[in-house]
Amino acid sequence: MAGTRAKWLGLGAALVAMFAVPAAAPQYVVHIANFVLIYTLPVIGLGFLTGFTGRVSLAQGALFGTGAYTTALLTTKLGWVPLATFVPSVLFTVVLAVALGGAAVRLAGLYFVMATIGIQQIVWIVLMNWIELTNGPQGVRSIPPIGLGGYDLDTPQRFYYLALAMAVVSYILAKRVVGSRLGLFLRALSDDQLAASSVAVEVGRAKVTALALSAAWAGAGGFLYAHYVRFIHPDMFGLEPSVLFLVMSMFGGYRSIEGMIVATAVLESATEYLRPFGEFRMIVYGLLLLLGMMFFPRGILTLVPRRSAASPAHAKV
Repeated sequence: MAGTRAKWLGLGAALVAMFAVPAAAPQYVVHIANFVLIYTLPVIGLGFLTGFTGRVSLAQGALFGTGAYTTALLTTKLGWVPLATFVPSVLFTVVLAVALGGAAVRLAGLYFVMATIGIQQIVWIVLMNWIELTNGPQGVRSIPPIGLGGYDLDTPQRFYYLALAMAVVSYILAKRVVGSRLGLFLRALSDDQLAASSVAVEVGRAKVTALALSAAWAGAGGFLYAHYVRFIHPDMFGLEPSVLFLVMSMFGGYRSIEGMIVATAVLESATEYLRPFGEFRMIVYGLLLLLGMMFFPRGILTLVPRRSAASPAHAKV
């Protein structure tokens, strides 16, 4: 009981501190904080897929881009109000993910990784070459800012509170999913698929559900991203963001939501210092991935000492 109370007090204190960021921090710091909050969504989503099915996906950047392009095209070409495009952006991302990856989740190991790379390339090729719809290499410009209460969220400070609210809601929903009966089925699936199937867990459907959850969180993140940067291009959603999301998820611990949030904050902040490396950033991400697998196989929060060693680390979500 005391441990739970301390945990919630810590989360409350962190939330209060985050709420004060726009007033206390320089605009550049707020700008980076917005990207951290936005990236938290696809990273948590990737945790559903990798943490509970053991499938390593390199297509999360494509799903992130799907959500971004859906809202961008609905607002710029059809004149939709930005908030009205949130649900369609998430739903279309889920439908696309299930349509392209529904059969691939039955694959294992490197076969699934290769399938997700194929999905990533398919989405990128469509975005780059379907010029009549996506504007191809010209990208989509003049994406309108989200409006709330008569105010346009067109500055980092104004946008921050929406991104923070979305991140908090996403965290709460993810915790509820993990603690639900569905979460129990997914945990059983990740521990032992044969045993899970013997107790009436439909393995195929559970894997597709994990994929759909992963896509939903990615689509929501893409929606926020498009209305924050207000210009998107196919190259923004290539393999690099997929690798970055994978590194963030892995460093946090695929089944630790809090860990993935911390890893996203640390690595996205560090990424700003990698910009001088240019195209060599992918090599740096690869090295980080290897180092994380070697030294933090259960996530970065394993560095934090726990009060009780009785409960196994992999059971913490």
